[in-house]
Amino acid sequence: MHSFDRVLGFLSQWLLDFAIGMYVYTYPATRDRIDFVLSRPSDFVVSEVVNHQSMAEVFSRMEATGGGNTRDGCRESAAYVVRKVGLDSMELCNILKRVLRCRKCTILGLKDARAVAYQLVLLRSCGAVYSQMNFRRRGAVLNARLWLCGGIDVASIKNRFKITLKLVPQNSMDSLSKRIEILRKYGYTVLNFFGYQRFGSRRPVTHLIGKKLIYRDWEGFVDALCSYPFPTESRESIKCRLQWRDVKSGGPYPRGSIEARVCAGDIDNPLKLIRTIPKNVLQLYVNAYQSYLFNVILSRVWIGLVEERGLRDALAAIKGDLQYLPIPGASTVECRGAVRSILDEVLGAEDIKLSDFCIEELNLCTYGDYRRSYMTVDDLNYRTANDLVELTFTLESGCYATIVLREILNANPLLYT
Repeated sequence: MHSFDRVLGFLSQWLLDFAIGMYVYTYPATRDRIDFVLSRPSDFVVSEVVNHQSMAEVFSRMEATGGGNTRDGCRESAAYVVRKVGLDSMELCNILKRVLRCRKCTILGLKDARAVAYQLVLLRSCGAVYSQMNFRRRGAVLNARLWLCGGIDVASIKNRFKITLKLVPQNSMDSLSKRIEILRKYGYTVLNFFGYQRFGSRRPVTHLIGKKLIYRDWEGFVDALCSYPFPTESRESIKCRLQWRDVKSGGPYPRGSIEARVCAGDIDNPLKLIRTIPKNVLQLYVNAYQSYLFNVILSRVWIGLVEERGLRDALAAIKGDLQYLPIPGASTVECRGAVRSILDEVLGAEDIKLSDFCIEELNLCTYGDYRRSYMTVDDLNYRTANDLVELTFTLESGCYATIVLREILNANPLLYT
C-alpha cells in the first residue's frame, strides 16, 4: 500500500470538522453506518468528579435531604453543587454572583450548555448565602445547593458522562459494537482535539472572531460577532444577524449577550466598542483561535505519522516523544524537529507571528501552552434496552466527550453536538 493511501481512510468528510481544524479521525472510518437520534440536552448528562466524589450523586443526596444549612462563615467562602440545563458556565457564574452579590465566582471547568450538567461552583465575598436556589428562564434551568462553607482543596477533577442514543434501525447496534471494539483494541486512545463546543456548537465561529483580534481587524471583529448567520442557530438569531448585515444596526439580540452590547453601538469606532467587552470574554475568543491552531497542528502531525509509520506505530509515537503539542501563543516554548516545522507552516499559512498574541490596544496578552496530544477514555461501558443505548465513560478534565462520540459514531457532528 502506498503510504498516502494509508491516510485516506482517516480523513473526515464533514465540513464542520475542517472548519475547526479536525481533518482526521484517530482510526480509519468503516463502511458500517450508525443511524441514531441524540436528544439534547436530556440525553447528554455530565457530572464533575471532584476529589473522587460525583457531583451528580452529591446533588441527589442534598435534594433528598433538602439542602445544607448556612453559617456565618459561608458568606466569605461557599461551595455550591449545581445542576444546570441550557446555560453556559459564564452565565451560571453571572447569575449566582448577581443573586448572592458575590465578588468572585470560580468554576473548575466549562460545561456544555446543551447538556444536563452537574458541577461545583466556588463563591467568595458574598452579600448573602442561601441553602438552595432555583432559577428558570426561557428553557434554562439552574438548581444550586449549598454543599460546604470554607475553602476546598481540589486535588483531582474528572468528568463522568452518560449519553443515551436511540438507534434507527436496531441493526446499527452491530456497527456501534465494532467501533467500540476498535477503541478497546488500541487501549481506548483518542486524539485529544478541542471539541465542537469550544468554538460554539450552534454557531462555530468563535475562533474566527478571535482571529480578527489577532489581526487587529476591529471592523472585521464587529462584523464577525454581529453578522455571520449560521443555519443551526435559532430563527430569531438568524433574523438579527441578517438585519445587521444589511443595515449595520442590531436587532433584538438576547438580553445580556455580547451582541446586545456591541451590535447596537457606534460601528464608526469599532475599537471603542470592543473595549466595552469584558476582557475575560475577549480572552475566550483568542483562546478559541488558539484551540483551532492546536487542532490543525495535531491533524498535521497525525497525518504525517500515519503516512510514515502506520496506525500502531503512530499511536506509540504520540504516547512517547509526541505526548504534548504546542498551543500557539505569546512566548510559546520552543519545540523541535517535525513539530517545529509544522508550527512554522501553520503560522505562515495563517500569516501571524507568536508576538501577535500580545494585543497592546486592548492590554491583552495571551500566552502559549502545551496540551496532551491524546486522551484515554476510562471506564467505557454501554448497555442496551430495546433500541436505546446508554454510553458511560470518564475523561480527564479538559477532554471533550463529543470527540469520543465522533470516533464511535463517525457521523455528521451536527447530529450529536
